[in-house]
Amino acid sequence: MKAPIQIRREDVTSQIRELSELMKVSVTDAVALAVRAELVRQQDQKKSEKAERMKRADALLQKLWSLPQIGPMITDEDLYDEDGLPK
Repeated sequence: MKAPIQIRREDVTSQIRELSELMKVSVTDAVALAVRAELVRQQDQKKSEKAERMKRADALLQKLWSLPQIGPMITDEDLYDEDGLPK
């Protein structure tokens, strides 16, 4: 078990106690519920940011794939000699 957490900031402890009273739960349960809610919010935000990055990447790939192809595709033989060294 890890060491218990001590909260030394009076403003935070008073807010935890206020939340505990409003929710009619113990201080520990109030902290647990608040932490879980924020953890879910943060995880959802990360997923949303990742989905947006993927959407932008897909749009960029679609744009690149739509460009006309000029000449044949470059192969390894075009770049390297028979010993595998760059030409």
